[in-house]
Amino acid sequence: MSTTPVELDLPLGDPEVDHLASLRQRHLLSLPGVDHTTAARLARAFPSLAAVYAAPEERLRSLVGPVAAARIRWFLDAPLHSGAAPSSLRTRRGGWQHAA
Repeated sequence: MSTTPVELDLPLGDPEVDHLASLRQRHLLSLPGVDHTTAARLARAFPSLAAVYAAPEERLRSLVGPVAAARIRWFLDAPLHSGAAPSSLRTRRGGWQHAA
């Protein structure tokens, strides 16, 4: 078993001091519903991105409010491919169909 830390498990850290912490902070900011204030709250409450990813919606709601919590959980829980794309955008015979 490898002892190399996984990026999601690394501490969020101080983005002003550590380049990798800055990247993890930008990752938080890329989540829907997360602005700089929300990211700061999440960074204070959770030790790592993995902890944010694993947080139940109720815990997120207590930190960032119901709308941001729902957006975060919706994004993190969404399947990578749900088949929910409009039929005009789905693939046909191995290639992408162009919507007109």
